[in-house]
Amino acid sequence: MEQKISELFIMVEPYLKIIIILPISWIVIGIVNKAVKKSLLVFSLPSDLNNILRRIIKYILWFGVILFIVAELELEEILMPIMGASFLVGAALAVKNILSDAIAGIFILLDKHFNIGDEIETLNRRGEIIDVTLKKSRLRMSDDTIVVLPNGKIDSSGWILHKQKIVTDEKKNM
Repeated sequence: MEQKISELFIMVEPYLKIIIILPISWIVIGIVNKAVKKSLLVFSLPSDLNNILRRIIKYILWFGVILFIVAELELEEILMPIMGASFLVGAALAVKNILSDAIAGIFILLDKHFNIGDEIETLNRRGEIIDVTLKKSRLRMSDDTIVVLPNGKIDSSGWILHKQKIVTDEKKNM
């Protein structure tokens, strides 16, 4: 009888640990979040950056709790490859847009279809190009509003060149 109870306890022990760890983790992560919030106020960072840093710390802590739960349930062999694959897929999707914008920016800069000072229409926006970088292009609208557009979307949707900036012969010779 005593052996059956000890076997039952050995079977149930990981689940009991998880039941105890989850509320403790909830409380500890809440306390850490408040402490991080107070300590970030000292640095006088923008509120959105404070929010992002707090969330990153909170997500890292919850990820640690999830890893603990996976280890307690002895699911590493099943879940670790899935988590690794999920990370790779997420990273690939995040990098896809960045690479798309950068490659489109290279082609926009090299092809010289439009230059700074030209007036174009793209993505339902019409304005004067004031800056072109690898990732983004900036347009000044007629009401002096600045619109930042990703180069990947400009390149894929196309554009209409309305007014080309006239470059004098003196500037061309320099």
